[in-house]
Amino acid sequence: MTDGAETRTELRKRLRDQRRQLTPEQRAVAQDAAAQRLEKFLGSQPPGLLGTYMPTDGELDINQTLDALRDLGWRIFLPVLQADLQMGFAEWVATETLQPNKFGILEPAAPAELLSASSLDVVVVPCVGLDESGNRLGFGAGYYDRAFSGKVAGTERRTLLVGCAFDLQFVQGLAAEPWDVPMKYILTESKLRPVTTPTLE
Repeated sequence: MTDGAETRTELRKRLRDQRRQLTPEQRAVAQDAAAQRLEKFLGSQPPGLLGTYMPTDGELDINQTLDALRDLGWRIFLPVLQADLQMGFAEWVATETLQPNKFGILEPAAPAELLSASSLDVVVVPCVGLDESGNRLGFGAGYYDRAFSGKVAGTERRTLLVGCAFDLQFVQGLAAEPWDVPMKYILTESKLRPVTTPTLE
């Protein structure tokens, strides 16, 4: 449980520090377990367009399962930052060159086309913090929230958002800001399941 006096900035720093302190062995075991859960889950769904991410800052890396998902018919997309503080998604084939963006995160070097988040069927979203209701804490730049807001597309979002984090990044009752977009599923090394709907009293 988080300290009620802990700010989002303090919580973000604490959780980032904790995940960076995982040993290589702990990280490898957790990432293998999470990747297997994702592969099993998506293998039970009709293949479509899958958005994922290139891990940075100690994020949970589930990309070792991408070749298997491609074999199942899934097309893989990575986020690409745009000059207007927006974020699109470009298809990533295994042989394509990636280059670092302004934050040092790898993205396709010369995408032929950028799709909106609402065009994808599933997007695995990296989280700094996450709670059982799907509330997410990110780095604070707002790229993912703007991409998933649906305001640009003007249509109801159909994309299945899967918040991805280590178990140690879970907090209870994470306070959500008005612009935050909640996740629909939770993926960690120990679980992949729909979020818990809060009980109204």
